[in-house]
Amino acid sequence: MPKKGLFFTILAHFTSANHGNSMTPISPIPIMSEHAQPSFEEAVDRLNDPNTQQHFLAMDQSESTHQKHFKQFGIPIEGPEDFALKSTQIRTLLATAPFLAESFTGAIVHDDLFHVPAHGGRMLQEAFEEKGVIVIGKKLGLDNSTGLATELDTLGAEMKGLTKRGVHVVKTRTTFKQGMDDATLRTASDQMVRVQVEAARNGNIAAVLEPELSLKSTGNLVENTRLMTQVLGRIIMGIERAGVKDHPYFIKTSFPTPGSESGEQVDVHASAEAFARIVENAEIPEDILIVFLSGGHSPETSRLLLQEMAKMRKKVVGSSFSRANLEEPYKEAFKNGAVDFSAGQEAIRWEGIKNKMAMAREYTPELEKVPAQEGIANWLERRKK
Repeated sequence: MPKKGLFFTILAHFTSANHGNSMTPISPIPIMSEHAQPSFEEAVDRLNDPNTQQHFLAMDQSESTHQKHFKQFGIPIEGPEDFALKSTQIRTLLATAPFLAESFTGAIVHDDLFHVPAHGGRMLQEAFEEKGVIVIGKKLGLDNSTGLATELDTLGAEMKGLTKRGVHVVKTRTTFKQGMDDATLRTASDQMVRVQVEAARNGNIAAVLEPELSLKSTGNLVENTRLMTQVLGRIIMGIERAGVKDHPYFIKTSFPTPGSESGEQVDVHASAEAFARIVENAEIPEDILIVFLSGGHSPETSRLLLQEMAKMRKKVVGSSFSRANLEEPYKEAFKNGAVDFSAGQEAIRWEGIKNKMAMAREYTPELEKVPAQEGIANWLERRKK
């Protein structure tokens, strides 16, 4: 991660240079007379609202993942200062997007965001909250060799730190894959149970538990379905045995699909049927919100999968995509070199609308080829009818 001194030097440059001639001015954030942060109960109610589609904007990349995304998206980075500047610019672009709450109920953010100022001395956290978007903190790292979560011993203190900031939802992640021994699989499951225990002990924060199945494997759909059932079932059972099932929590997990090295093609209908079996056999409570990560799938495949999952469990299914939501906004924002806030914010609005269309069973792959401005206009016109 960049040294703290460099990071705050970049912030000072970014906020004091009037955003210069090097970038399009930021769209203004509506100023409220008072900034009211959502309480724990309000945040939980918002994310459990059965009348609202639940989509989380996953913008919590670590430094290494963020650098990888810039490279994958074809955006050149010229050294640490340029990376820090562009990271701040894109996070500001997303947080201040005027129509963000139209499609996203929550935003999963990296700790760096809590130090990024917006306008008038306010912080980006407030930009989300003023729109009604729930800020979701991210905690725990991953062990590169095992894929298991790290830093569990400090999680309680980290949760307290988030609640002091007015953040009442935290996302934690562990990973599992085909070929893992039983002991490691048990550990992956038990780590998520421990997170829920810590959240219940805190009493003022809800956990988004993210057991992610690695897409890079030779496992076919049947094998991956069996593995997801095993891990999720142990998590649900562990939460019940620990006596913390009544403390609010959410699940973020992978779509059940064949591994990318299995030679088996993704069949969205078969994956949806597999998902229904996982929910039943893992005994996931009916009222628990499940949001899916894109996990390496293309935006098209991710939304086709989401559309099929919604048919199976519409009221308590949503999305929490990272790359599938972010690639086009990043590309549009930096396509001319200097950041263009208007183009990037228009792009993230269109990505969010496509997620909503998938949940409403209105999505088709052809929509990925429609420019953001045209897609938004068409969607708004249909809403009038």
